[in-house]
Amino acid sequence: MDMKKLFLLLLVTTFTTSMLAQDISNVEKNGYGTELKESKFGLGLELSTKYIWRGQEYGTSPTMFPSLSYSNKGFTIGAIGAYNFNDTHQELDLYLSYAFKGLSISVTDYYYPTAVGANDSYFTFNKNTGHMLEGTISYEHEKVPVWVLASTFFAGADKNLEGQQAWSSYAEVGTHYDFLKNNSISVAVGAALNESFYNNFETGFSIVNIAFKYTYNIEFNSGWVLPLSTSYVINPQKEKGYLNVSAAISF
Repeated sequence: MDMKKLFLLLLVTTFTTSMLAQDISNVEKNGYGTELKESKFGLGLELSTKYIWRGQEYGTSPTMFPSLSYSNKGFTIGAIGAYNFNDTHQELDLYLSYAFKGLSISVTDYYYPTAVGANDSYFTFNKNTGHMLEGTISYEHEKVPVWVLASTFFAGADKNLEGQQAWSSYAEVGTHYDFLKNNSISVAVGAALNESFYNNFETGFSIVNIAFKYTYNIEFNSGWVLPLSTSYVINPQKEKGYLNVSAAISF
C-alpha cells in the first residue's frame, strides 16, 4: 500500500472514530438523566510506518495494530494484532496483566502464523508451534517519571541454535518528560540479557534498543485525543537505525 492510501486510511479511520466517540463516551447519561457506569472495555487502532519493537524490525511495510481489552479491579485481559500492508508479517498477541500502584505483571502469548511455516496451526503447541510465551514485570514510580522493565520468554517457539528453550530475556529503563500540556518526550535503553533472538544468538549481554520518542496529542472538541508520535530508534548490536511515525486511536 502506498503512502497516499495509508494517509487516506488514517484520515477515514480518524474521522469515523471521532464521530463514534461523540456518541459513545465512557461515561454518559441515559434518557432519564441517570449516569451510567464507565465501560471496562477498550478498543483501539494504531498505524505505524514500521513495526519496530525493542529494537527489532518486523516486516517491510507500514503496519496496522488493532486491539481489544477488558479491565476490572487492576486486571486486564486483551488482544493485539499486527498486520503489515504487504503481508510480510502478521501477529496475534493475547495477554493477561495485573497493575497495582505503578507495578505491572503480565503474561503474553505471541503468535506468529508465518514464523515456522504454513503448518503451524493456532492450536499446535508442540515443537512446530507458532506461539511464544513471555512473562514481564515493570514498575514506574507514581511521582518520578522513570520506568524499569524485565521480561523472559519461557515457553514455545523461542529456541536457540540447538533447538533448546532459549529463555530470551530483555531489560529496559526509560524516562519521559511532559511539557506544554500536549507534548511528551521519552528516552529508553533496552538490552538483551543473554544469547537470544534479540542479538541473533551472536553474543550475550548487548544493547539492542536506544529509543527517542516525541509525542503530540491532538485534542478534539469532544474530548477525544489523537496521539501522534515520531520515534528515532538505534539498535547498536545489529548496527541498524529507524525513524518511525505512528498515530493511535482508542476509546
